[in-house]
Amino acid sequence: MTLSTPRLKLRLLTNSDWLFFKNLNQNQQTMQYVADIEDEQTLSALFESRITAREKGQEGWLSFVIEMADTNELVGLHGLKMITEGQSQAEIGFMLHPAFQGRGLAYEATKAIIDFAFKELNYEALIATVTAGNIASVNLLEKLGFTHIETIKNNYQINGRWYDDLKLVLRQS
Repeated sequence: MTLSTPRLKLRLLTNSDWLFFKNLNQNQQTMQYVADIEDEQTLSALFESRITAREKGQEGWLSFVIEMADTNELVGLHGLKMITEGQSQAEIGFMLHPAFQGRGLAYEATKAIIDFAFKELNYEALIATVTAGNIASVNLLEKLGFTHIETIKNNYQINGRWYDDLKLVLRQS
């Protein structure tokens, strides 16, 4: 399965993506608002859980690698995770390597994932959880039509510091 945009290809994560996955998840700038940087063993278990292609209704993330369409350079990761038993809502999440941030690529990739989630998987709503302080992600999601629905105070810890989580939603129109 591959999703395409004018500049990008989004394809399912495979075993050959391990090194990129590990490097992205151990990049301090990338992980600043995502999570603690984990050791290789922990990341390997996370990777294994993500390389299994997921269908709507299965637990876990349907994980995509974002590539430049013209050069096949690896840009980042994107994904969807079912969050309601009725299968009507999914969580959306993404990470881009710092070298590719600020170029509209996250917007382009997220738009493709939104279209796929609503048109192909028939989700009714997408939820995004953003760590407070991650202004770029909040702005991107709002530009795509997400609206803030909740702030959960001191909900998530990164590097020993507690952060609020911001919940945003996009409903299929």
